[in-house]
Amino acid sequence: MNITTAAEQSNRTNQLQHRIEVDDAFLDQVLTPYRHHCRYLNSVQIGFEGEGTPTWDKMVSRGKFAIGESCYIDDTGHFNAVEFNICYNQLAYVHLAVCVREGLMPALSDYTLKSYFQKQLSNYLIASIHSHYHSELNPRDFSGEVRVLSARSRPRLSVLKTACRFHDGRSGRSDGEVKLVVLSAQ
Repeated sequence: MNITTAAEQSNRTNQLQHRIEVDDAFLDQVLTPYRHHCRYLNSVQIGFEGEGTPTWDKMVSRGKFAIGESCYIDDTGHFNAVEFNICYNQLAYVHLAVCVREGLMPALSDYTLKSYFQKQLSNYLIASIHSHYHSELNPRDFSGEVRVLSARSRPRLSVLKTACRFHDGRSGRSDGEVKLVVLSAQ
């Protein structure tokens, strides 16, 4: 994966084309499975990199996060593996819900928004997750990004390879790769 600094990441924000609206009501609906004190994702901006037709493989979701208090442990003072996973999940759920809502990803074409929300927890499975911590990230105010790198459909499931990264606007950053298995909506 190509690693960028927080400054480069910030500069790329303006390069997103064809932005898709993610309002507070939609974000709240996607985060419904999370207890309120575990909702770390505060806002999402979605767009497409590059020119031409917006497609799922150009789509990037960027989120603003804040972890005021960890939902499972005393304060460690830094972003850790469990919080990485929770933040990835929250932003990836929004990313995939928008793919379903907008009809962008053939690998998810058997889902409607209604079936997505019904099966969000049961049918979206992490097959593997790899996280890398390059420097201590401040969990109180940071940003993240999720994208789907590849999508393969098989009978009764799809396999999505995704990438994510988090940065705090200073020197704190981490990134990772996650392989998702999405069971058929049928």
